[in-house]
Amino acid sequence: MKKLVVVAMIFLLGTAWWSTIDNFGVKKAEYRQHIAAAEKYEKQQIYYDAVLEYKNALEENPDQGDLWIKIAQDYRNLGSDDEFEEACNQAISLEDDKHEALFMLTDYYLEEGRREDAIALLKRQAEKTKYNGDIKEKLQSLAGEVQTVSADYDEISTECSGYMYVKSGDLYGFLNSSGQEILRPEYQSVGLFGDWGVAPVQKDGESYYIDTNNYKRRQPEEAYQYLGTEKQGIIPAEKDGKWGYLNRQFQPLTEFIYDAATPILDGFGAVKQGESWALIGDDLQMATDFVFSDVLQDEWGFCSRNGVAFVKSGEQYILVDAEGKQLGSESYEAAYPFVSDQPAAVMQSGKWGFVSIDGSKTLECMFAGAKSFSGIGYAPVQTDDGWGYIKQNGDIAVQPQFEDAKAFNSRGIAPVKTDGSWKLIQLDIY
Repeated sequence: MKKLVVVAMIFLLGTAWWSTIDNFGVKKAEYRQHIAAAEKYEKQQIYYDAVLEYKNALEENPDQGDLWIKIAQDYRNLGSDDEFEEACNQAISLEDDKHEALFMLTDYYLEEGRREDAIALLKRQAEKTKYNGDIKEKLQSLAGEVQTVSADYDEISTECSGYMYVKSGDLYGFLNSSGQEILRPEYQSVGLFGDWGVAPVQKDGESYYIDTNNYKRRQPEEAYQYLGTEKQGIIPAEKDGKWGYLNRQFQPLTEFIYDAATPILDGFGAVKQGESWALIGDDLQMATDFVFSDVLQDEWGFCSRNGVAFVKSGEQYILVDAEGKQLGSESYEAAYPFVSDQPAAVMQSGKWGFVSIDGSKTLECMFAGAKSFSGIGYAPVQTDDGWGYIKQNGDIAVQPQFEDAKAFNSRGIAPVKTDGSWKLIQLDIY
């Protein structure tokens, strides 16, 4: 009896297995028939019926992204734009490391003048998939268009630590990194918001510190002609025509014996006596003698970034570390301070190029004018047509068209000068 049961079970399983195999074979044959019929209709340019056959094939095998691509192409031939987009999106949802449907839809958007849709689609897919190298390349190939995103000012600084200063008439205020005016111009001078969240300002003959709400927050009891940006707990200040350093409690950390002093950043700063400059460490001990005729400073007064600075030795500028030791063997007629960890602009023989923080040249000196690369990898350069922007390989990223230009921030926003005024532009891709 048991043997009969076992035999029956084996027979039933075999029948089911054979039925499954047979059914699979039928479906496979039907799938091939639908594909053949669709291809025949396409040759006859009967695209609607080709779509129907491809959809019948998808019922047999629904995970075929290449069939959705064929359907999309047929809808495009029919002029059915909405259905074309829908089919492309179906194909995109099934793509992994290949992006044929994605680029097909991107190119369609571009042809239709829907640039923003194309960029949004690429950015969305670049975030979704780990196989995004070619997507990023496609995005970069579209980079270079900008739009104005701020009012006009007489001056706008390069962003530092999330803020830009602006000048309107003789008064200064602040923008945030998005270009929004957070403090209207009302001060005779301003400095950067430092490590403790306040910025030095001058107004009505007084020097004090404000927060981002424009509230007065700190002011020393003693009168100072100038209070600088606090970094690493150290404040440069001017009193009775001489400079020194204070702590956050406005207690002197040095004697006031210098003719100028920069804020401390990335481990060091610079001080001046007479016509000569020296480097000073964050312990406020002299790192060098007074041997330099100039130390380059950025718009916020910092001379140091990435632990390096440009100093003038003799008639030329050189790149040095915090101890004043030269980095690289080159010297320059002029230079711009680093604004990020990307290369800085230098001039040799009347032309501008770029060097890295170790002093090695990254682009030969070939431009009429240049400023240092920002963190997003673009640098302002000057040609016969005006100022524009280049990528690190020297290719043009934004066509020269401005009277002047400064570095982009991490949001793809940069100050440019047109028609005698400064404004902010926004990159569509960065």
